[in-house]
Amino acid sequence: MIKLRALAENTKEFSDKHPSLLYKSLGKTGLTVSACGFGAYRTDYRVREHFEALQYAISQGINLIDTSANYSDGGSEILIGNVLEEMISGGSLKREEIVIVSKGGYIQGKNLEAAKKMKEDGVGYPSVTEYAENIWHCIHPDFLKDQITLSLERLKLETIDIYLLHNPEYFLDSPLSKDLELDELRHEYYIRIKKAFEYLETEVTAGRISYYGISSNSFVKSSDDTVFTSLKSCVEAANEISEDNSFYVVELPLNLYEKGAVVNKNQVGDSFNVLEYAYESELGVLVNRPLNALGENGLTRLADFPVDKEFTTLDEAQIIAEVNLLDLMEEEFIKEHLDSIQLSDENRKAVQAFLKAGEILKENWKGFGSMENFNDVKKQFLIPRVNYAFTTLVASTGVTDEIKDKLDKIARQTNKLMGILDSLYGLLANTKSADLHLRLNKTVEPSEAEKFKELSLSQKAILFVNSLKEVSCTLVGMRQKKYVDDVIGALSAAALVDALEKFKEI
Repeated sequence: MIKLRALAENTKEFSDKHPSLLYKSLGKTGLTVSACGFGAYRTDYRVREHFEALQYAISQGINLIDTSANYSDGGSEILIGNVLEEMISGGSLKREEIVIVSKGGYIQGKNLEAAKKMKEDGVGYPSVTEYAENIWHCIHPDFLKDQITLSLERLKLETIDIYLLHNPEYFLDSPLSKDLELDELRHEYYIRIKKAFEYLETEVTAGRISYYGISSNSFVKSSDDTVFTSLKSCVEAANEISEDNSFYVVELPLNLYEKGAVVNKNQVGDSFNVLEYAYESELGVLVNRPLNALGENGLTRLADFPVDKEFTTLDEAQIIAEVNLLDLMEEEFIKEHLDSIQLSDENRKAVQAFLKAGEILKENWKGFGSMENFNDVKKQFLIPRVNYAFTTLVASTGVTDEIKDKLDKIARQTNKLMGILDSLYGLLANTKSADLHLRLNKTVEPSEAEKFKELSLSQKAILFVNSLKEVSCTLVGMRQKKYVDDVIGALSAAALVDALEKFKEI
């Protein structure tokens, strides 16, 4: 177990080692944090690239890491624990320099399996929100106690610096909410939050967490929205427990398109926005989704995409030929070699179903619509299925060198086709974002323009958020070293003048 916790003097010393980067105070915690934090969503200890990216981010000056018990079903917390253990034991990092944020509330994956079994046995957690078949939610003290214990074990920590209730507003949109009047629903909601706060105060006293708060997507909604979470009501709940409470940090979404945090007056009789109220309350504010804007048309990624110029010169007939080639290679492989490989019936069916990237792309390559949609299909569907087929085949009995050679050729053709489509959809995305680049460039002051124009779209989007005085830290996904470098570039840029007004203009 890694002893100690983040301390004000040590986090300040860490920031002094990186004078070219922007650091901020995390509200009244007194901790100094990099203005961008490592967002650990979709990171996993089983991916070496993620380990190296996190290690690299810390070495470059990132000293806040944000995770949750449900990220990769606990795999994200294990990754962070492994990296911290190696760096601290190796002498390149002090525990007191790094701020670890984790969250609890979701019941998914292994948690859900265990919770369902407990319910069947008549000893389930109280006050569970059964939101959907595969997503339950709970902030009852009994659940939080177990979650903090598991998170500490996975993180290998003695103390989690910031512990957040993770999207408690699921309760407001649950099947139960349909049976209650809005006033009754909200009354019960804040009772549950206060009970959670009362328990978290005992965890602060016990030393298992230093401070607590809430991560909620609904902090930014209009006050008349059913799932709106009032920060003022949360602060009041904590103050009712004790004026000397440890409710110190909130997390919410904000980006160039989703501007509810700055444009929605939803606090104190709709007199203040949530950022203003948090700032006046001296709360640390973590911003998530700075580069992933959710709108009526789905996800928009605020980033420039790499494009291979060689692939962008291909015409439609050439792309179709590459797709047909992959389809033919996969079809011939299954016909010629599948029977000679010793597979279980289950694995045989899986390989026959999954080694079909060419066939799927043959019908769909023109219809993904956007880079974001193609990436979703590629990462969530195509690549995992192809990888499963390859892994199963290579590990099976009866695989000859000839078969391995053919699999290697299929893999190369698959990668080539992914590169072609990445470039095709990336070019479309970059063409669309060129207008946003221009609008952002026109918004900044003339004295800022020259350096600002040289930034990537993601760096510009991050800088707009970082420049808001009310924001303590902007959480960015950095699963690869190149993403870390991009973020460091944003942290090295000077904060924008009159950032709030500029933000509203976009």
